[in-house]
Amino acid sequence: MATYVAINQAAVPVEAWPRQGLVILVLFFVTLSAVFRVTHHADELAEVLGEPYGTLILTISATIIEVAIMVTVLGNSEGNPTFVRDTIAATVMITVGFMLGLSMFIGAFIHRQQTVNTEGAMTYLGLIVPLAILVLVLPNFTDSTIGPTLALAQEVFIAIVALLLYAIFLFIQTMRHRNLFDDHAEQTGAKPQRRERLRNLIRQPATRRILAVHTGLLLVNLLFVVLLAEELAVLIDNRLESRDLPDALGGLMVAMLILAPECVASAGAALRNRLQRSVNIALGSGLATLSLTVPTILLISSHMGYPLLLGVSNNEMVMLLATLWVANITLAAGRTNLMQGAVLLVLFLTFGFLIVVP
Repeated sequence: MATYVAINQAAVPVEAWPRQGLVILVLFFVTLSAVFRVTHHADELAEVLGEPYGTLILTISATIIEVAIMVTVLGNSEGNPTFVRDTIAATVMITVGFMLGLSMFIGAFIHRQQTVNTEGAMTYLGLIVPLAILVLVLPNFTDSTIGPTLALAQEVFIAIVALLLYAIFLFIQTMRHRNLFDDHAEQTGAKPQRRERLRNLIRQPATRRILAVHTGLLLVNLLFVVLLAEELAVLIDNRLESRDLPDALGGLMVAMLILAPECVASAGAALRNRLQRSVNIALGSGLATLSLTVPTILLISSHMGYPLLLGVSNNEMVMLLATLWVANITLAAGRTNLMQGAVLLVLFLTFGFLIVVP
């Protein structure tokens, strides 16, 4: 007699597990390919619009995908109320630990030592650190609710604060203090010429057509990714549950899928001795998750009545705080080397190892 396991409210025989694993693998690579298409069109727009708008397009695209996946899993998996928390924690660790560490390691290995705009990098961390603590650490210590959760008033308060802080950050990044996020390696005298060239390009019909084409293709591919990624996230979540594997693995896998293009882009920028762009991509992605994805999910979950467990475990809390602390020390120096990148990578690997062996 065949053995059955309930998956997505349907009985699936154990013998069908290898076939389902193959479906997940194929769907994963198809989704990954579509995600890279989104990044390609975002990069084409960035070539015309320049920084920081190129980075903003990348991070907002990733945020849309992330929100869609989280909402889908919340609505389809009552057995994993920690999926949102696991994905957010994994995103912060990937962006601050893996992406930043890998970029520093690659850049230092090729170019020995690289410089970074300290004021801009610390502006990112000045928002990431408190928001990460509010979302992932504070719920473990509040008294209004039982367990690592937040009361409704607390969720609304944190959502509003995060959105307001990000609005102020965008004002600083795009208008008031845009120079804080520029690469010191660039020639400062080229900025006025670059801005004037951008204005002239926008006035040209050919440029407007290029912007329209890539914007349209970006939106189409983004919709395709959302549809694929939603289905993939549910399959991964159910697969882990049926095999009795740690739920946090699902959040880590989904976060890696969403952030794969940003990982490649940040590493490529470091390879070209553009560490500031690597920092902008890595920390910009982490900040977008905490200040855009989190408020959206908090508001949707409170409206739909989805349960959320937000506070991370003790192991994850230690690794999260250690990674944020080391990144702060590293970027405050303004110059990076091989050892600093290696330490951040080790912290990320330890985070992943403790998910499997807590």
